[in-house]
Amino acid sequence: MSASFRIGIIGSGTAGPAAAIFLARAGHEVTLFERAEKKLSVGAGFLLQPTGLAVLHQLGLSEALLPHIVPISKLYCRTHSGRVLLNLPYSELGQDLYGAGTHRATLLDVLLSAAESAGVAIHWNTEMRRLSRAPSERPVLHDQSGQTHGPYDLLLICDGAHSTMREQSGVPAKVSRYPWGALWFMGKRTPEFDPQVLWQCVGSTRELNGYLPTGTRDDLLSLFWSIRIDQIPAWREGSLDHWKQQVLRLTPQAESFLNQIESHQQIATAVYHDVRMKQWHGNRVALLGDAAHALSPQLGQGVNLALMDAACLAETLQQHPLEDALDQYSKRRRQHLRFYQFATRWTTPLFQSDWLPLGWIRDAVFPIVNALPVLRREMTATMAGGKTGPFSRLPQAQIPGRPPESRL
Repeated sequence: MSASFRIGIIGSGTAGPAAAIFLARAGHEVTLFERAEKKLSVGAGFLLQPTGLAVLHQLGLSEALLPHIVPISKLYCRTHSGRVLLNLPYSELGQDLYGAGTHRATLLDVLLSAAESAGVAIHWNTEMRRLSRAPSERPVLHDQSGQTHGPYDLLLICDGAHSTMREQSGVPAKVSRYPWGALWFMGKRTPEFDPQVLWQCVGSTRELNGYLPTGTRDDLLSLFWSIRIDQIPAWREGSLDHWKQQVLRLTPQAESFLNQIESHQQIATAVYHDVRMKQWHGNRVALLGDAAHALSPQLGQGVNLALMDAACLAETLQQHPLEDALDQYSKRRRQHLRFYQFATRWTTPLFQSDWLPLGWIRDAVFPIVNALPVLRREMTATMAGGKTGPFSRLPQAQIPGRPPESRL
């Protein structure tokens, strides 16, 4: 690295704190801004893939997170009639590989603690409203109270799919909202659910129910139920018992788990967006995480892609002058991100849509694909986060801390 930069980061989801740690440890002056008033225990359970875990290993945070995760050995998905669609064990890629079920708030705690230890200045309750440019073209930020921050040599926009600063970055983007979202609930795992299996069941393309062991010291389990966004208000006014019966038609073994739900208020809702950009950088600006490439949760890659963004950007800044580093960031991330955006857009309608015939195709084709070892390994590699094409994968050098015997 030839110079030390003054860097501003907007957003403390995953990409923002991870990038802040990398860059502060590299000697840059880093300030992180978050519009929330304080750190909140929000969000659902999620699955860290081997790619995301590798970045955390590079950051030296694996040990801190370890007590709060549960190792996930495989994804298992079947139809309501019992036909197996997917049975994808990580062991096909390497005996040392696994996913990690945990909670977003847990990961955020670990990342923010490390960021503070690295010397990152964190400003809560600071919502950025406007981006301007100093005479030197360096970005200047203006918050909700009219105060200015900067100028910065580099600005990272990491404020999620609902980013308020993306359109001011100067980098073109197309943003659309998925018509389908999810209901989420986290409760105590019951014995009917394997503590190491991400378990899903589908009915038609309008019915998807999933259960993710979510780790933490309390042995939690996250329930996911697919729902159209425009049906959420009616669901909230409807009978909770009627909804539970819908769930039980797909997942009879969930009865004791559902007994923990006594009101609609215990259940959170999630809305998903699709963000498309040709590149993820502009003039002294880079976009990371969902602000850059939000997608449906169907492949569960949001947090993992965000961690990979942070690692890649830090590496390019270490190796190149600023302008070249940002260009390299977009180039290195392009193939990986394009594949997951493409795969998600094509996969999501098979599980969440009003196109019922797609469910018939899914139920006919997936068992055949799952039974073929070569194709099953490629699907497992896709789940693990390391794919760049139907039969291509990230180079080893682009997966920090990648286990040498794995086949990501």
